[in-house]
Amino acid sequence: MARRGTAGCVVASRLSEDLDVSVLVIDKGHVGDNVVSRMPLLSQNMFLGDMLQVQGNRWSEPIPGANDRRNRLWAVEGIGGASRMNAMLWTRGYPGDYAAWSELGLHDWSYEKLEPYFQKMENAVAHPSSKARGHEGPMEMRQFPLPFTWAEYFRQAMQELGLRPGKDINDPMAPAMGFFDLDVAIDKHGNRVSALTAYLNKLIARKRRDRLTVCTGAVSSRLEVDARTDTVTGVHIQSVKGQNIDSFVKARREVILCSSAVCTPQLLLLSGIGPADSSESLGIPLVKELPAVGATLFDHYSMSIMLEVPKKENFHLLESIWGLWHILLWLLFGKGFLGLGSMSNSVYLRSGAINKETMQVKVHENEGKDNIDSSLARNVPDIEVMFMPNSAVERKVLRRTLMSLYLTVVQPRGSGRVELVSRDALAQPRITYPMFNNGHDMATARLAVRFAMRLAEKLQNSGYPYPAKLLFTPGQDPTALEDWEKAAPADYAPVPVSASSSVASRFEPRPVHDDESVTPEENESKTWKTVTDDEINDYMRRVSHTSLHFSGTCPMAAGERTGVVDQQLRAYGFSNLRIADTSVFPKIPSCHTMAPVMAVAERCADFVKAT
Repeated sequence: MARRGTAGCVVASRLSEDLDVSVLVIDKGHVGDNVVSRMPLLSQNMFLGDMLQVQGNRWSEPIPGANDRRNRLWAVEGIGGASRMNAMLWTRGYPGDYAAWSELGLHDWSYEKLEPYFQKMENAVAHPSSKARGHEGPMEMRQFPLPFTWAEYFRQAMQELGLRPGKDINDPMAPAMGFFDLDVAIDKHGNRVSALTAYLNKLIARKRRDRLTVCTGAVSSRLEVDARTDTVTGVHIQSVKGQNIDSFVKARREVILCSSAVCTPQLLLLSGIGPADSSESLGIPLVKELPAVGATLFDHYSMSIMLEVPKKENFHLLESIWGLWHILLWLLFGKGFLGLGSMSNSVYLRSGAINKETMQVKVHENEGKDNIDSSLARNVPDIEVMFMPNSAVERKVLRRTLMSLYLTVVQPRGSGRVELVSRDALAQPRITYPMFNNGHDMATARLAVRFAMRLAEKLQNSGYPYPAKLLFTPGQDPTALEDWEKAAPADYAPVPVSASSSVASRFEPRPVHDDESVTPEENESKTWKTVTDDEINDYMRRVSHTSLHFSGTCPMAAGERTGVVDQQLRAYGFSNLRIADTSVFPKIPSCHTMAPVMAVAERCADFVKAT
């Protein structure tokens, strides 16, 4: 029994390869494979909603570190999960990421143990001669340089700041810091490659219909447990259409949860599995005490530094008559802007290796320590900078044509929680989001902003042939940001910006008396050097949002006091219950999470087969 999402497709596909098993997949959504969902660029538009099976009604609790704003926590309710909507970026994570897992006592999850699974999944078209990469797997991926002039100018700026360009971030010998061309999961016809298309497509489903059943439009509402044998005997399921239809499905062998870092702990809590006091107020009897269920929620979260550039220098060109041309290009040839992802390059760097006076990246410390050996946990980067030819704040910015330096905290130390508010499986749980609840994370994000402002300054002084005005950036004229905030829907519950705030008041006109003059610098925009920490903090609290890499709510650990599953992904206290999604990550890796979670799913299928 597997249950939905990116990982669920992988588990179901691998288990149903066996002629002697039967597999049931339960999914709240539907297949929903259409032209828009196959179009790489357009399928990333979360605001298309039902067309892409995107759910936008999941919200965080008010976030103290972000002016008590609520964050919209997007999800895809369809077979294939987040791989249907994400940026299609294939990043395995650094060997040092998994060295950090090993340091937690999880030695079976070192990079050396995971590498064969990455290779098994990959068809790395951009690296045909690489022995480190897979070439026969179902996940087809390519590299697509973005056709904008600023890309090469930023590449040069990176090198001037000490970052080497790299062609393959997934090679285990790649440096821990650099400016990397990224692999994007797009096939030779220009279509998005998702867990659905790669692992559970129509051909596979039809071929295996005697042993593979896909039940859509339903959620698991509770696990049935036999306390005498410590087994999950089956799953209660209900329709999502409000028909009050409740069914029970018996499990012959194993129940595998692949329901996401939000819904997996929710289902366990609904089943009486979790902290002793977590369900008492809702009248749910305790079946198994596991204190770590829902107790730690990690995520990468992001903020943008945005520049206003000509329309031909970003994807805003699609809003003109040229949009029709690019639709035709994709429909006929799988080419054009709509056949691209929203980014093709990223910078990875570690805040401790940045000279804060110059923003230069240090390859070695003064005492000779190597900063770029990616096998060491201490060298894992904590900042990612992506280059995006569009606006990258969560809501649309009207009447502007923008490109973004998209900054992400990829090794957050702060954590949140997932808790029940209702016995209804269709009700959203309470999500305490971890943004800026840790001082170290705040300092890391602040340094990332300064680094990005330094990059923007280098672009502006590089000979780039077009205007590139900083628009959304701390220390600039706040007008555009304030207009954007005023247009926010009520659900965000934003805190109004005071006229006396450090940003707004600096640009507020003041009377000039006859006997004084205004120093020109008073109303000039600030640079990465002169902007204050308070101004950066103010900006980040107003624009930061999730990067949709939720994880860690049912962590793998060496024991049940600190974890939910063991190294075989079995839930502590149960002989036939496993979890295979991002909730089991003991520590969030410094990468986009599609590749790691699919590797977890591949390993889970092998564990089950071995059993």
